[in-house]
Parts: sequence; C-alpha cells; structure tokens
Amino acid sequence: MIRMDYLAIVALAAVTFGCAGVQTPVEPDVVDITLPASADRVKAAVTKVLAEDDYCCVEWKDGSQLQTGYRGEQPSIWDWLVRGRYGVVRSRAEASVTPQTDQSSHLRLQVSSEGKQTFFDSWGPTAPQVPQSAQNKLRLIKNELKIVQTTYTTETFYGAK
Repeated sequence: MIRMDYLAIVALAAVTFGCAGVQTPVEPDVVDITLPASADRVKAAVTKVLAEDDYCCVEWKDGSQLQTGYRGEQPSIWDWLVRGRYGVVRSRAEASVTPQTDQSSHLRLQVSSEGKQTFFDSWGPTAPQVPQSAQNKLRLIKNELKIVQTTYTTETFYGAK
C-alpha cells in the first residue's frame, strides 16, 4: 500500500516539473504580396478559401479588412474532451486587401495560431500547422484566382511516360 506522504511527494514533483517550461515567442505567419487581380476578385477568393477551411465569421469590415473567428474543429464524439483540453491548436486569420491599380491589389494575410498540450496549460502562441499556414492559404487563393505560374498535372509532376 502506498503511503500518503509518498503520494504527496510524487504529486508535487509532477506539478513542479510539468509547469516548468520556457515559452519562446512565436510571431504570427504573415504574407505580403501584390496580386495581378482586382481587389474585388481577391476579396472573393480570400472569403471562399477561408470559409471552405471552416473559419468562423468570415466577413469584411470597412470594405478592406477581414478578421475571422477561430477555425472550427472536425466534429467528433470527443469534442467535450479535446476541444479545450488536450493537445489542441486553434487558429484565426486576418486579411487586408488594398487596390493598387485596376488590375492589381495588395494582399496582407496573417494567420495566428494558439496551442496547448495539457489540461492545465493555458493557450499560448504556437507556429501554425502547414495546412493553416499563410503560405498555404496564399497558394489556395492563387489557385482560386487562376494566377498560378506553373500548372501541376500528373504528367508534369511524375514526368511523361
């Protein structure tokens, strides 16, 4: 039988070592680019890409600023346990589109991610996962605008047979 004082020492050690960590500052993932498309087309593409990726409240404010809510999780029977508890990363996006000419506009896209590893951790900044990174969102926006420099097909990727 385990004595209560040994149990208290083990619990104290677990809490002490579990909470002792150094957080490194993580900057949001940002992309600044000029796209060869009108501001209306870019805004429509950004809206479609973020809405399809299940970001909440994808609405433009002041005609050129967008700030989303947190990205939705995939629904499961464990939502009550996973959503705010163990090993979760949540992200949100901000975008601004400013027209430069009739056929070009400037896009600034910022993706901020927060994560936690245990039940007792608080949400802290973390690097975004690859599917939610700003570079990947930019790639999807360019695909939507059909301004990709190189079109990849099965033949170009694997080589012609």
